[in-house]
Amino acid sequence: MSQLSQALPGFDLADLHLAEEDIPWVPNGQGLSFKPLHFSPGAGWWVNLIRVERGGHISRHRHLAPVQGYVLQGAWRYLEHDWTAQAGSYVWEPAGDVHTLEVLGDETMITLFTVHGAIQYLDDQGNLVQQDDARSRAALYMEHCRREGIQPRALVA
Repeated sequence: MSQLSQALPGFDLADLHLAEEDIPWVPNGQGLSFKPLHFSPGAGWWVNLIRVERGGHISRHRHLAPVQGYVLQGAWRYLEHDWTAQAGSYVWEPAGDVHTLEVLGDETMITLFTVHGAIQYLDDQGNLVQQDDARSRAALYMEHCRREGIQPRALVA
């Protein structure tokens, strides 16, 4: 038995490597989907690809802990900031920052995000509308797999 198997009982060593086709895109709104890569609910973080179709957006929200992003495709901006993220850009978001993501140009945006803590979606008055965290995102993934008849991968550690 490997040291990893001893440290993480029930963890399948095959899940140390995931190919693109191993994980589905999970719809999460009109023109928006995510591809989960890893969930760590106990530590309160997750890693996923976010895909937003051209002209799309992610509603106004704030993160309760830092977020890191790396843009793989397309370009986007936050309405509340004066910079643009494009393919090859690294983005660091401090805890508490409130922003609305808008996709720019004609290309679909795909960004790799590592999210610590919860995301709180806000209305125009700043009232909490919805909250997501590693557990709720994992549940969305599992429900999508169940609905589509897909065998979920063990993305949780």
